[in-house]
Amino acid sequence: MSYTTFGTNNANYVLQLGNHKFKNKQVDIFEGIDALVIETGRGQFHNFLKNGHPQLDLPFEYCRNNKIPVFGTDARGTFLGSQRDLMSNTIIGLPTWIPLVYYAISEERVNSSLLKWYANWEFLAQRPGNEARNALNARKLEEFVVPLMTERVGRKPHLGLIFGAAHMGLKPDLQSKRRRDFTLWNWRNFNFGRWAGFMEEDLNLVQEANYNGMKWEVQTYTPHLFN
Repeated sequence: MSYTTFGTNNANYVLQLGNHKFKNKQVDIFEGIDALVIETGRGQFHNFLKNGHPQLDLPFEYCRNNKIPVFGTDARGTFLGSQRDLMSNTIIGLPTWIPLVYYAISEERVNSSLLKWYANWEFLAQRPGNEARNALNARKLEEFVVPLMTERVGRKPHLGLIFGAAHMGLKPDLQSKRRRDFTLWNWRNFNFGRWAGFMEEDLNLVQEANYNGMKWEVQTYTPHLFN
């Protein structure tokens, strides 16, 4: 599970990039975070909390012990969207497999030049499963979760993010509103239909879980960030 750290005008981030099948053993990088945000992809937020997940079990334990909220800002893809991603992986994704596999199992900081190259590759490809979801999550984070946490902690918040290695583009999308807005404009107006490839009910959905000592309690928000 590799990682990178960065900031925006509104928040500081530590982004862990891993493999969804491997057990996460690297939790020290999240020391001092105010909230954790997880990738859910095709799954559902409450199922990860209830059933656990190799990539998330140790961070969940850390959040339980330190009373840190866990957020889900992701959007599920449709069947057609997933098939489209599958087909494009063979051609568009081929040059990226080796560095992605390496950083999915490594525990070192991601090389900044490689991160920039890969993020720009995905930005040009505009695939739903990678760049479009990067932009979706970035908008929800910078424009809803960060203001919410800023109000709670009374300062610039520090957020931990756990995503797959293919989501290196989250960093530039969080740092550039213009960049993420371009991708979201593209997916709203083009790409075979309005928001094609995504479950529309997930677009304006943010979920937060807090551990009450016995179980996770989940609160749902519906910020109007997408139209």
